[in-house]
Amino acid sequence: MKELYDLWFSSLEIKNSAKLELLNKYDTKEIWELEFPDLVACEIEEKEIRQILTSKNLEEAKRNLEYMKHKEIQLFSIKDEKYPQKLHHIEDKPAFLYVRGNEEILDGDNVRNGWL
Repeated sequence: MKELYDLWFSSLEIKNSAKLELLNKYDTKEIWELEFPDLVACEIEEKEIRQILTSKNLEEAKRNLEYMKHKEIQLFSIKDEKYPQKLHHIEDKPAFLYVRGNEEILDGDNVRNGWL
């Protein structure tokens, strides 16, 4: 079930910095459960709060998850163990990575100075 919430949150059209801020405090299921006052307390923009609150529908995430499984695409959040350690050192790191193929290369020499 974690996959669905990760996929839902990764697809939101909000700033990456807002995603990182929320992921620093909560996991994606907890973010799903937040209400307006909780999100206001997180000090993210009202536009992004509205986007989060109006997009609470897992049906699209379920369809996308099936597609990703069929195409062998994986999703890693910044909280996942497989998220490249080298990317943790850059300021505006991506909150999520979509990976197709060998995820073992994510921590290899091909990731230099935070770039894939």
